[in-house]
Amino acid sequence: MTRQEAEAIYDAGKETVVRVLLMMDARIRALEERVQSLENQLAKNSRNSSKPPSSDGFKKPAPKSLRKKGKRKSGGQPGHTGHTLAMADKPEHTEVHRVKECEHCGRSLADQSVEGIEKRQVHDLPPLRLIVTEHQAETKTCACGHLNKAAFPEGVNAPVQYGEGIKAAAVYLKNYKLTIYDTNH
Repeated sequence: MTRQEAEAIYDAGKETVVRVLLMMDARIRALEERVQSLENQLAKNSRNSSKPPSSDGFKKPAPKSLRKKGKRKSGGQPGHTGHTLAMADKPEHTEVHRVKECEHCGRSLADQSVEGIEKRQVHDLPPLRLIVTEHQAETKTCACGHLNKAAFPEGVNAPVQYGEGIKAAAVYLKNYKLTIYDTNH
């Protein structure tokens, strides 16, 4: 409705204004009911209605915790001793990172004495190296003419294969989710 149309209704008198207002009120109520009905339809899924799970789409519902809220705040409680990675007393390697120039003015700090040291330690594993063991089975011919071959150790079945250590590491990494592994295949 434009301003001119509203003024024309007003100029038509009190009865016309009341009739138009009641008609608009009825329309507003009908639209509100329709909006509520559509919102209710959108809120339905296979968990709260008789709709099949295939109609839910790709969006998964947010998980709801079954845990009851406790009285204490989350995190460490007062008086609890923490368990954290401790610094080693004698690290295997030490790298000193020197301050060469002032980060404010750029002046050289080579002649300045060290006032303090901040330490940080990184705990890591040494680089892994593959160890290849070649198994050689001798063949010998007996005086009777029979060709004899030495037996390979148990578990050595193919010309080239992985050893027990690699197999165990793969199982460990897969089970503890420490590596990218496609669980769908």
